[in-house]
Amino acid sequence: MAGKNYRGFSLFEMLIVIAMIGVLAMATVPVAELVFIKAKEGELEQNLAQIRLAISLWKRDCRNAVVKQHGYDNLFYFPDSQLHPRSLKDLVFPKLGATNGEFTITSSSTPTLIATFSPKAYLQSIPIDPFVGDAVWSVYYASGTYLGTYTAGITAAPDAAHVGIFDVSCNASATLRRGFVQAIDGTNYTDW
Repeated sequence: MAGKNYRGFSLFEMLIVIAMIGVLAMATVPVAELVFIKAKEGELEQNLAQIRLAISLWKRDCRNAVVKQHGYDNLFYFPDSQLHPRSLKDLVFPKLGATNGEFTITSSSTPTLIATFSPKAYLQSIPIDPFVGDAVWSVYYASGTYLGTYTAGITAAPDAAHVGIFDVSCNASATLRRGFVQAIDGTNYTDW
């Protein structure tokens, strides 16, 4: 054995290789985090679009019911807030929000003009905010720019005078959102 020269890795060389692997592994962590956040942002955009489409379909069907019952000329006597859903839950279970599954729409200027609207389920369930893990949304009312909330199946208006949800956005609470309040592109999730 004295004539053969066996050469292996020294301890120093092994430590250098392990350190290089560690640096490469640390460089992939931020990339994986960005991929995770981008996936959540895509899901958030899709869920907001689903809710907004359901609100638009509700309003379209409600307008059509008024026009069918009273004619197009009388549509303008009905306030816009009456043509929007009262709660996000009404988009899923409309029969739970009204008597016999019908919503009554009353004209503000002509009280004798009353229309009934029988909605369908526009959503299978209220989509969740993926950063929260639950269906927690801020809701905006057609009767003004007042902000209410939707949490645990309950839409809470600031007061009884504000009805008719015309838009939704993310909840602004940084605690509830686990710190995810700003998107990768620098915009706030509440502005989406």
